[in-house]
Amino acid sequence: MKRDLSRAPFLALLCGLLLVACDGAPEAAPAPLEEPSGTLEAQLCSGLNVTSLGLQGISTYQGEMAGSGNWAVSSGANSVRLEYYVDGALFSAEERTGTSGNWYFSQSGLSCTTRTFEVRAWPMVVDSNGNRTLCSANLSTLSRVVVPTCTTVAAGLYHTALLKEDGTVRIWGNNMYGQLGDGTKTHRTTPLQVSGLGNVAAISAGYYHTVALKKDGTLWAWGNNLFGQLGDGTTTDRLTPIQVPGLSNIIAIATYAYHTVVLKKDGTVWSWGYNVHGQLGHGTATPTYRPTPGQVPGLTNVIALSTGIYHTAALKRDGTVWIWGDNTNGQIGDGTTTRRLTPVQVPGITNVAALSTGEAHTVVAKKDGTVWAWGYNYYGQVGNGTTTDRLTPVQVPGLTNVTALGAGIGHTVALKQDGSVWIWGDNAYGQLADGTTTDRLTPVQVPGLADVTLLDGGGYHVATLRPDGTVWVWGHNTYGQVGDGTTTHRFSPVRTVGLSP
Repeated sequence: MKRDLSRAPFLALLCGLLLVACDGAPEAAPAPLEEPSGTLEAQLCSGLNVTSLGLQGISTYQGEMAGSGNWAVSSGANSVRLEYYVDGALFSAEERTGTSGNWYFSQSGLSCTTRTFEVRAWPMVVDSNGNRTLCSANLSTLSRVVVPTCTTVAAGLYHTALLKEDGTVRIWGNNMYGQLGDGTKTHRTTPLQVSGLGNVAAISAGYYHTVALKKDGTLWAWGNNLFGQLGDGTTTDRLTPIQVPGLSNIIAIATYAYHTVVLKKDGTVWSWGYNVHGQLGHGTATPTYRPTPGQVPGLTNVIALSTGIYHTAALKRDGTVWIWGDNTNGQIGDGTTTRRLTPVQVPGITNVAALSTGEAHTVVAKKDGTVWAWGYNYYGQVGNGTTTDRLTPVQVPGLTNVTALGAGIGHTVALKQDGSVWIWGDNAYGQLADGTTTDRLTPVQVPGLADVTLLDGGGYHVATLRPDGTVWVWGHNTYGQVGDGTTTHRFSPVRTVGLSP
């Protein structure tokens, strides 16, 4: 395998970050045709193993994942086959001669999200004529969850947060309960940095509290704690970030109103906070709140989470969606209005790539780019041209190539592959960005806004991020959550001030 010298500067940077030496990587051995497996393979491979498969470091930076490690095979083998996977997909493979050595991996063009990296290794025997015997039954594997720091916007009920690529957080808007984390209860109409908080990998904003996931897998929270949504065992509000005790190995977080849920590396889900409708998924609606994390039983292989005001949704690796909690308006999507105290699968919905939950509705994007929604529809937030609640998923007409979603109290927003933003539902405060206060029952494009890479739907406002690092927000602005230095509602996108790319 030839090394791509055009990416040498990037690899040098990553290798410095990973504290590994990437110079002098051996050339991959040529791969002659593999002989059929059979008796000869069984004889030659008996007792042969990959005795060591190690990882020195793996990281992502600006869309590229790179890492390195080492390998060794037992005496009798003289080669190794290595395959590299990202999220279960094979990206590259190589074969190296010898009984030990190093491996190197680099892949560009990846979107910034939590990913699973895996190395698979098999011992090999290559004779003097170049005949190869792959010991296919003697597989050794190594995998790691890679949590990058992605520039992200998060919109709460009346406040907005920005996670920068350097792992620091900027935040602005309502601060009634200390959800801005600056030690005060003073509202802010322009962004301020949350002091003492670094190495953050993800951020989520609730009604009146904020949570941050650090790269070391720990969780930090601040703001309102009336129902124990900060997870520290108390109901005391916190004006600065505190660590949620007893939690580690977290890779994703979600919060909306008064409860918080997290995803661990092992695919399990943990939740705490308000529980009057069973939105914690623990099998009971009592007690009415839980101030410490508890595991959602029977839920595994989860890759993404989203929370509504009283319901919670999880996306599994197989593309199915599981929901629990309040179902008054059909937001669970199972054809009933019966609340569910433990997760139930949404029937008829598969191949889901993204999901979001509003106050009482749910929306998903499938891998084919279509959008489906259900639940509360008073403002047309389901997007099917009516204001009738939907108890099962319906397709949102006219939307294709959707890659990301956001949902507010009564509006829904979608990001297309071409960077355009489409939105529908409640428009009382201009959250549809069309210059009016007229509700829309089907999607309309946000005019004058292009090249968007990420978005989130707040309570009554919307926040978006562009490739140059600028943040554009519109809608309700009584507390300065737009971040333009005013408290004037904005009926079209305006740039948040004071944020350098």
